Amino acid sequence: MHITPEDAARTLAQVHETQHRALRSAPPMFPAWYLAAVWLFVTGMQFVTEVTPAWWLWIAVPALSAGLAVAVLKFVRDVRNANLRPHPSVVDPWAWAGFAAWMIATGAGGAALAWWFTGVDIAYPRTLMGVIMTAVAAVTAPFLARWMSTRTARRAGTTER
Repeated sequence: MHITPEDAARTLAQVHETQHRALRSAPPMFPAWYLAAVWLFVTGMQFVTEVTPAWWLWIAVPALSAGLAVAVLKFVRDVRNANLRPHPSVVDPWAWAGFAAWMIATGAGGAALAWWFTGVDIAYPRTLMGVIMTAVAAVTAPFLARWMSTRTARRAGTTER
């Protein structure tokens, strides 16, 4: 069978276009609910240690830990069962740098908020910080996940082949 260079180039271009469309339509690189679940765990721990009586720790800490463990296990299962995950060689390292920056910013922002709430004598400053930061994570994590996926798709579309 003989394939002309033009046919080969056209077929390769179609393969690249299909790959690019598949990456653009793929689910985000991680589920946004997971980051909100982690912040919810932090909020729960802050609430239990700051607001409730000490005996509640015996009930709440195992329950919160079990909830976080379920979230982690679901996340791991979902990642393993995902049909389309980009190869690590295609993933944009700046996307993961952005993820790390988001993690540092939310952690530092939460600490600064709790410190400020403590300084202005707001009742239960760490719990209030946890509630605010859970809301921030729930709102911003979907944008972060989609941004990371878009960067990866863009990189896969421009990577030398």
